[in-house]
Amino acid sequence: MKKHAVVEILDYVEENSQYHVLLKQRFINPEKYKQTLQAIKQGLAYIGIPDAYVRMFDGRSHFVIWLGRRLTVYESYELAAYIGHKKHAMPIPEGLIEKCPPQIIALLNRADEREYLHKFNKELKTVSLSPEIFMAIHASLMTARTEFLLPDLLSDVERISSTTIKEAINKVPSVYLNYLTTPSLQKVTRKISSLVRELKSSMEQELKDIDMYSLRLKEQLKELYQEADLGLRDIIENDVEKGMDIGTITQKTSNLFSRLDRLFLGNIYHLKDYEHRWAEIQQILRQEEEFRLFCEQRAHDRRVKVSELFYDLLFFNRFGDMTKEEEKVYTRLLAQELEHLHKQKHPSVALLSRFEKRGLLSLDIDFGAIRQAYDTFMHDCVVPHEIGRGLYDIVQCIPLPSDQPVRVAHDHGNLVVLSLEGDSILTVPSKERVYPEAVRAYAETYRSCIAILMYDIRGSSYMGVKLQNAAKEQRIKYKFAKEMADIIKRYGGFLLKDTGDGGLIWFGENSESLYGHLYTESVTGRGIKLRSSIFSGADFELIPAHDAAKRALLCARDLVQRAEEFIRANFMHYREWFADVAERTLELDGITYALLPPEFKSLFRIGVGVASGVPNKDVVFSANSYGDPDLVGPIIADAHLYSMERQPGRSVIICDSRSIINLILNNEYYEYQVVEEDFDKYIKIVQELKKTNHGYTFSDYGITIVPRGVHYLEELDKNKAVSQKDLSEIDLDGENLYDTKHKKIKLVYEVLNNK
Repeated sequence: MKKHAVVEILDYVEENSQYHVLLKQRFINPEKYKQTLQAIKQGLAYIGIPDAYVRMFDGRSHFVIWLGRRLTVYESYELAAYIGHKKHAMPIPEGLIEKCPPQIIALLNRADEREYLHKFNKELKTVSLSPEIFMAIHASLMTARTEFLLPDLLSDVERISSTTIKEAINKVPSVYLNYLTTPSLQKVTRKISSLVRELKSSMEQELKDIDMYSLRLKEQLKELYQEADLGLRDIIENDVEKGMDIGTITQKTSNLFSRLDRLFLGNIYHLKDYEHRWAEIQQILRQEEEFRLFCEQRAHDRRVKVSELFYDLLFFNRFGDMTKEEEKVYTRLLAQELEHLHKQKHPSVALLSRFEKRGLLSLDIDFGAIRQAYDTFMHDCVVPHEIGRGLYDIVQCIPLPSDQPVRVAHDHGNLVVLSLEGDSILTVPSKERVYPEAVRAYAETYRSCIAILMYDIRGSSYMGVKLQNAAKEQRIKYKFAKEMADIIKRYGGFLLKDTGDGGLIWFGENSESLYGHLYTESVTGRGIKLRSSIFSGADFELIPAHDAAKRALLCARDLVQRAEEFIRANFMHYREWFADVAERTLELDGITYALLPPEFKSLFRIGVGVASGVPNKDVVFSANSYGDPDLVGPIIADAHLYSMERQPGRSVIICDSRSIINLILNNEYYEYQVVEEDFDKYIKIVQELKKTNHGYTFSDYGITIVPRGVHYLEELDKNKAVSQKDLSEIDLDGENLYDTKHKKIKLVYEVLNNK
C-alpha cells in the first residue's frame, strides 16, 4: 500500500467541500465573466474604441489581481491595476495612469452607482427625452425586432429539451419575454405547452390516480375503525362479561390496538405522501397559467435598469439595421405609445414638441430625429456607463478594504488558498490537482453516512452506590434523560436506547421519519412517558445522509450545554437528593455548599462519542433476539469508547475522522483556526497550518474541532485504544487507515463548545 500524508486526505476534503464549491460560485463565474467581457467588447465597437485595450482579459475565466504590490509587478496589466485601485478607493500609484489608455480611463470615470433609468433624467433632458419617452422608443424598437425574429424563436423552441413549462421558459432569452406582443407570447406558450403535452397528460392522469388511491385509503380507515369497534365489543361481550382471565383480556386488547396502530399509521403515511405529490403536480400544472398571467401583466416602467437597456441594445445590434417591415412596425408602435402619453397629459409631453410637426389634418412625428436622440443617449451615456461598470465587475481584487467583515475577508483568503495560484495576477490552475484514487475513494465513501452518538452520564454508578435508593435514583435519572431526549429529537435523531447511564442514538436521512414510523408515544395519567413499537419487521433500513455528522455533533454540543444547565439548575437539590451522604464543602459558580464529596463534581457531566460509517459495512439496523430494533456494527463500539473519555470537571465530545469528513464535505462554511487580521499573514499562516493535521472552527455552530490523536481499532485494552500520538503518514487501502506499523487506525478529534 502506498503511504499518504494525513493532510492529503484533508486537502481533498476541503477542495471538494460544499464551502469551496460556494466560494468558487461566488467569486469565480466563468460564464458571467465571458458574457461581461463579450458585452464590453461589443460596447466598445458600438462607440468606436478598439477592443485591443482590453485584450489582457482574453483567454480567462476570471481575473484576480493582488493590490498593494510594486508597480513593476503589474507590467502589461497596468489597466487592471488602475481598475483595482479605483474600485477599492485606494491611492493610484505614481506613474500608473500614464500607462493606461485614456479612452478606457474616460469610460471608467463615467461609471457610477446609478442603476435605474430615472436616475439619468438630467442626461435624457439634454436630448429632449424623458424616461417615459425613452422607454416608448426603446420598447417600440425591441418589439419590432423580436416580432421579426418570432419565427426563428418558435423554431428554436421546438428544439428545447425540458420537462416542465417553467424550465422551457427559462431557456427563452428574456428580451423576447419582455417585448414580444401578447399574441406572440401566447404563440410561444402554446408551442412550449405542445412540447410538454405528453408529460402534462401523464400528470393529470396521476392526479386522478392519487384521488382514487386517497379515497380508498380513507375508506380503509373507516373499515379499521369499524373493525376495532367490533373487536372491542367482542372482547367485552365474550371475555369481560364471562369473567375471562385478565391476562388473556389484556393480550387480546393489546394485539387489537397494536394492529390498529400499525395499519392506521401506515395509511396516514401513504396519505401524506399522496398529498405531497398532489401538491407538487398541481404546482407544475399551474406554470402555464402563471406564465399567461405574466404576459398580461407586463409593464415597462421608468424603474428599468440601465444594464438591461444595454444588453437589449447588444441583442438588437446583433441582427443589423432594421428592415422596412421592422421600420413600419416600429413607427406604428411608437406613434401609439406617444399618443398614449398625450392622452394621459403626461408632464414630459412638452419635450415632444422638438419632434412633432402639426399638419393640416394630423400631428406628424419626426421619427428620424427621435431615433437620433435615442441613439445619442445610448452612445454617449448608457454604453460608456455600462462598459465602465463591466470593467469594474470583471476585475476582482485582493485584499479587500479593511472595513469589510472578517468573515468576508476570510472567504477571500480561503479562496486564494484553495483555488488560486500566482503572485500579482492570480489564476485558477489550468489543471485540477489529481489525487490518488485511494484518497478520493476513501473521502467520498463518507460524503453520505450514518452517524452514531453515544453519551455516558458521569458519576451515575457512584451516585447509585451512595444513594442506596432505587426509587430516588430513578427519578433523578429520568429527569435528566428526558431533557437529553428532547434535544435528540430536535435534531432528528433516532433514540434507540436509554441505558440508564446514557443513550444510543443514530442519525441518517430517515432517522427522524423512521422513529415516528416505528414508535408511538403516550403519557400516562401519572405523567410518565411511554413508547411502544409498531413496526412490522420490514422497516429496518439505514439511509445515509449528507448532514448526519453535522446533526450528531450539534446534538452533542447541545447535550453538553444542557447537562451544564442541569447541574446549575439542580445543584441546590443535591443536599436533598444525597441527604445521607457525609457533608463536605463544594463550590459552584462562586457559591459554597456544604454538600458532597469531590467525586460528585463530575456528576451529570457527560461524555459524548460520535462515530460515522456506511450501512452494512459499519452498521446494521435490525431486530435483535427479543424482537426489538437494534444496531450492530463496529462504529457502535467506537462511539461507546469515545464517550468514555474523561476530562476533570468537564464534559467531553470525541468524534472520529469519518464524521469530520462528512461534516466538511457538506458544510457551507468553516474557518481555519487562525486569528490574523493582516491578509498576507493570514494566507501564509493557513498555508503552513494545512501542512499538519489541523482542526476547524464553525462559528455558525459555536464549535471548534481539534485533533486529539489516534484510535487503534484492534487494541482490546480500552485504556490504550486511544492515543494522543500525532501521525504524519498513513497507509490507505480505500477502506481503512493504517499507521506506519500497519496497525488499523482512525483519527479522532475533540469537539469544543464555543458558546
